[in-house]
Amino acid sequence: MADVRTGFRFTPQAVLGLLIVLLGLLLTADNLGFADTEYFIWRFWPAILVAIGFLKVAKGRGSSGWLFGTILMLVGTALLVDRIFNLTIDIGDWWPMLIVLMGIVIVLRAFGGSRGSAQPGAANPATAEATFSEFAMWAGKQRRVASTTFRHADLTAIMGGIELDLRQAATANGEAVVDLFVMWGGVEIWVPPDWAVSNQVGLLMGGAEDKSSGTQDARHRLIVRGFVLMGGIEIKT
Repeated sequence: MADVRTGFRFTPQAVLGLLIVLLGLLLTADNLGFADTEYFIWRFWPAILVAIGFLKVAKGRGSSGWLFGTILMLVGTALLVDRIFNLTIDIGDWWPMLIVLMGIVIVLRAFGGSRGSAQPGAANPATAEATFSEFAMWAGKQRRVASTTFRHADLTAIMGGIELDLRQAATANGEAVVDLFVMWGGVEIWVPPDWAVSNQVGLLMGGAEDKSSGTQDARHRLIVRGFVLMGGIEIKT
């Protein structure tokens, strides 16, 4: 039997569980007259955003995760400063910084795509699409991959759409990753029926739907991660 090692990891889900435990303890203390739980929650709840944002940044899973984490940390910090020090920070004055952050993400993805692109004149067309990037803005794009060693795709859709077809692809070592950033757009991903999908996408006023049929013990695993802002992604077989 394989040796399966388990251990506690600080993930957003773990933080949520710890916060629920803390909430239960605070409510108990409030019932016993030891604390004013309502005032404590109103004053310090933005710390939840800071903690989850920090975890997103610390995990370092692509530029999209970094963007999502940074936004959460900035918003949480502004709200904490307002509640603790009574220094009003109008988030409306700082919203253009979101455009700056998104521009940085696009630049980082451009450099990443250049490093991962196949060299011109690749001898083996089956491996030429192992790593690639796609960018769609005010337009729609389709990409069909037939690589037998697919490893990574970087997708950026801004007010546009991308359709990625992996039904003819295979992974080199059983696992591949799709990093994506979607704003006011959509991404559609087709996977083979024997691929398992791990959806790790961060959402802000967006949606992610997994309709794939693969099971967790499938031979191939696709990790989909990134950030969706007022957009949507759909994964299907």
